[in-house]
Amino acid sequence: MHSLLVAIYSYFLNPILTLLLFLIFAYVIMSWLVAFGVVSMRNQTVRQIQAALDSVMLPMLRPIQRHVPPLGQLDLSVFLLALGILFTRDWLLPVIIGMFRPSLGY
Repeated sequence: MHSLLVAIYSYFLNPILTLLLFLIFAYVIMSWLVAFGVVSMRNQTVRQIQAALDSVMLPMLRPIQRHVPPLGQLDLSVFLLALGILFTRDWLLPVIIGMFRPSLGY
């Protein structure tokens, strides 16, 4: 059972959570590029990239945004989502998997 959980974590959960972290990074960078006028939303490619990032990120961010209001122009929901993913990936899942480690029988 332990080796199955390790395999699921190593080959499925960890890569998906890491991909989500990269998508968060891309979402933040894209929002900065649009906000500072580096790229224009009139560009078809920019709109498609923004729509794809919004379709992935907004369903995860909205529940956090309901409970944590923005501080002026600063939206902390993205930061909290990233912290939650890092906490889950690097601490919570390894601890849960470690609980299923077979005992040595001493």
